[in-house]
Amino acid sequence: MKLVDTSHTTPKSNSLDVRVVGVGGAGCASVKRLQEFSSGNVQVLAIDTGSSVSNLGESIVTLQLGNGFGSGGDAAVAAEQFSDATSTVQNFVDEADVVIVLAGLGRGTGSGISPLVAEMARNSGALTIAAINMPFEFEGRFRNQLAARAHDRLMQSADAVITLYNDDWTGLGNAVASLSGAFEQADRNVAELVRSITSTLKASSGRFETVKKSLMNAGNTLVLSGSGDGLHAGRIAVTNTFAESTSRLSGVESAVIHVEGGIGLSLGQVAEAVTALRKQIGRHAEVHVSSERQLALGKGIRVTLLLGEGSRSVENTVVPGEATPHAVAPLVVTGERELIPSISIFDAPDPIRKRGPMLLPAS
Repeated sequence: MKLVDTSHTTPKSNSLDVRVVGVGGAGCASVKRLQEFSSGNVQVLAIDTGSSVSNLGESIVTLQLGNGFGSGGDAAVAAEQFSDATSTVQNFVDEADVVIVLAGLGRGTGSGISPLVAEMARNSGALTIAAINMPFEFEGRFRNQLAARAHDRLMQSADAVITLYNDDWTGLGNAVASLSGAFEQADRNVAELVRSITSTLKASSGRFETVKKSLMNAGNTLVLSGSGDGLHAGRIAVTNTFAESTSRLSGVESAVIHVEGGIGLSLGQVAEAVTALRKQIGRHAEVHVSSERQLALGKGIRVTLLLGEGSRSVENTVVPGEATPHAVAPLVVTGERELIPSISIFDAPDPIRKRGPMLLPAS
């Protein structure tokens, strides 16, 4: 096992501590892409049983398991190799407020280790979100069944699971794209997804405990984003967001909407965005609203939505006679979920300036 000491990580501050763990080849590719978008304020750990951690930047903490030749596609082997690194991973997630686990399912490392990492993070008290890629259908029944079992285990281990399907990139619009291009696009999508989650939760840091209670046990989760402009930019942005998405949840129980706008951002536009969201998800979901000025957006509005289904069991389900790659202890949730207001609104305190001030000539 090869690892890099995590003692150099920055101490916990008053701001929200979001940490990302990439597991396996797909997870490592995603965190590498994430570093291209990140401003350096998100701590990242990459774990692999192969060589995917060897070409990552110095800002990423790396953890290579076993002999570096992979797990042979065996999730049980990957889980066994991970047993020697649990203390290192535990130290990494212990101080986090939010842990985002990135992995591709269907192979040994991602399928075998990502549920274990998610369980450790959740048990440490962090809001745990897993963003995973499911394999192509043409990759075969064995790989897809392994991915499905790992997905079920993540549903028990993480608070929220965001599922991305590789087959979505084989549609007519992408028929001429190469396979490597499809994987690169998937990595970009995951990186953008993490950026959206991070910016939304960090803007909500003043009321994070309220948001966390809403998203705990969210189960199937969607992260959507869109933009609009004009007089009713808030409403247009939300409408565009749902119109451009082919994914739907059977019933949304918790929602976080983050509204970003430039100099023209107003309370009326935020209210219109929330009203448009209510029309899409119904009036019974808990909705948390944050807004933030991004001066570079000018008169435009950008919205990010975190939508959780909720109401899922927290006990592991085992199909009789079906072999599982490794055992995960049942999760125990103590105490009842507290009732919280159906709507909470909070703003980032200061506008964010992405460009220098414009100097006007003296008259």
